[in-house]
Amino acid sequence: MLESMKYQMLLDEGYSAIRRGDPEAALNHFRRACESYPDRPQAYFAVAVASLEQNDGDQAIEALQKALAVDPTYAIARAYLGVEYLKRHRLSEAQQELDQALADAPHDLLVHIKYAEYYFRLGFYHRSVEMLEKGLKGPHHAKEHVVLMARQLLTQARQKCKSIVLRDPPDPRHLLRFLSPFWRRRKRVLA
Repeated sequence: MLESMKYQMLLDEGYSAIRRGDPEAALNHFRRACESYPDRPQAYFAVAVASLEQNDGDQAIEALQKALAVDPTYAIARAYLGVEYLKRHRLSEAQQELDQALADAPHDLLVHIKYAEYYFRLGFYHRSVEMLEKGLKGPHHAKEHVVLMARQLLTQARQKCKSIVLRDPPDPRHLLRFLSPFWRRRKRVLA
């Protein structure tokens, strides 16, 4: 019980440092948690989050892979890994990781958010909207700040959907009809 409290205290101090805007201090807390309790994936995931705060995607991927080595069903780590693969244009790997994360935790709102982010980054805004609506509709039991993140992304995706004009490409035969009287008049003037 005491070890569990010590582990949680390290994680809490690290997340507190992130909220204060000090990801380096957070990394120190999370690394100590990883060293003290290498059989728990949450600390490796926390290292990844702090690494992303420092824009160190390579270290984040390494930490996410370690978290998944400890617990292959850790869906949130898998979802974050999918988005990091997408940033590196490894689309098939990103899709596999996100599919597996959704299969492992179909009611986890954070997994839905990351999958929606995947679609959003690819420009499939309508799919992003569908994923977020599905996640918000289901029994997700997420904390309020996660729900707020989902709603903000949903609003952005809906706005992008409205700004897209879906239409068929113009038929060139119609353009020729409009241009032909112009060319006839021009030939007459030139002659």
